[in-house]
Amino acid sequence: MISAIVPRPIAFVSSVSESRVENLVTFSWFNMVTHNPLLISFSCSNTPHVKDTPTNVRNGLGFTINIISEPFVENTNATSIDAPPEFDEWTISGLTKVPSIHVKAPHVKESVFSMECEFFQAINVTHPVSGEITTTLILAHVKYIHVRKDILNECGIVDITKYKPITHLGDISYTRIGDAFRLPRPVWEQEKGKIEQASENNDQS
Repeated sequence: MISAIVPRPIAFVSSVSESRVENLVTFSWFNMVTHNPLLISFSCSNTPHVKDTPTNVRNGLGFTINIISEPFVENTNATSIDAPPEFDEWTISGLTKVPSIHVKAPHVKESVFSMECEFFQAINVTHPVSGEITTTLILAHVKYIHVRKDILNECGIVDITKYKPITHLGDISYTRIGDAFRLPRPVWEQEKGKIEQASENNDQS
């Protein structure tokens, strides 16, 4: 499944512990949930051990989710090291901390799209046989968005060719977003005549 359900966007999560130890790590089980309220989700595996992030995001200090673009993908990969809880991954990332507006955790300057978030809900995923909590699904409420204006097109939409997001495949494989194409949705009022005619023809055949 991991190599077939692809590509998966990557959340680069910056959080801070109650003792103010900062944490920076990637999660590739991440996506948008709803626009009202504005919620996003990411999943944290509890094996082989519980990560710092699920604990940090619950402490009320807030956290940021930063989108990874191609120019700094090597920096983000450095933070995936299996460091002990007291280690600050920012120190080996080579990335730049920027103070956030509404949360204590900084966001990544190099990221052209970052979201300041507050904890909304945690859902523990329990194995149906062993009863073990294997994963924690975090729902985050987006409070503020930082977006670099030069990646927006004339309509105010993110231009994927300038954005250059990196997505995760299976194993340690990643991919760049390639060519995009546009496909208009059909409109019933414009299409109903052809649809009804095709239906009549099928009934007569």
